[in-house]
Amino acid sequence: MDKAAKNNENVINWSEKVRNLDDNIRREIGIEGENEAKHILIKVQTKSAESIEPAFIVDEDDTFLDLFVLSPQGSGITSTAVLKSNIQSVGVIGGVSAEKMEASEIPEETGNDDIGGLYQ
Repeated sequence: MDKAAKNNENVINWSEKVRNLDDNIRREIGIEGENEAKHILIKVQTKSAESIEPAFIVDEDDTFLDLFVLSPQGSGITSTAVLKSNIQSVGVIGGVSAEKMEASEIPEETGNDDIGGLYQ
C-alpha cells in the first residue's frame, strides 16, 4: 500500500463525527427528535494557539474542512478552509434549528448553565 492510500484511510469524516456528537448530546439532555439541527455550531482546535469558533461545516473532502465562521461582533460570516491534518479536535457548541422562531418566543436572558438553550 502506498503512502497516499494509507493517509486516506486515516482521514476523519468530521461532518459525520459532529452529527453523531450532536445526536448523543441531544439524547443525553432529553431533546432528541425535537427540531433536528440544520446547522451544528462547532469549535475547531488546530495546531495553532487560537481556536476557530463558532463555526459550522459547509463541506469537506479528504484534505480540507470548509467552514463558515460566525463573527463575534456582528452578523458577519467568514468562509474558511482548514487543512484536516492540522485539526487537533472538534467540539460541538450547539445546534441551530431549521425551524424559525417568533421573536416573542426567544428568552431575553439565558444563564450560562442553561445547556438546553444552545439546542433549539
